[in-house]
Amino acid sequence: MGILVRDAKIDRMVRELAERDGITLQAAIGLAVERELARREERRRRVDAAFARIHERFADHPVIDDGMTHKEFFDRESGEI
Repeated sequence: MGILVRDAKIDRMVRELAERDGITLQAAIGLAVERELARREERRRRVDAAFARIHERFADHPVIDDGMTHKEFFDRESGEI
């Protein structure tokens, strides 16, 4: 399976990466994709960890359901009731 690069800027970047690392164009493309996938996976891991910390913090607080709708709640809070 082949990859056709029609963008001159991308072609230059791939060639520069290949030259800097002393690798083939195919290896440069593979390396770039591998690094990007790893970067995204690390970002996903950090976001998941942040959500877990937030979930732990809020797990200690009770959920209060007084049966009011959002409008009723905000009317009460703004003194309109």
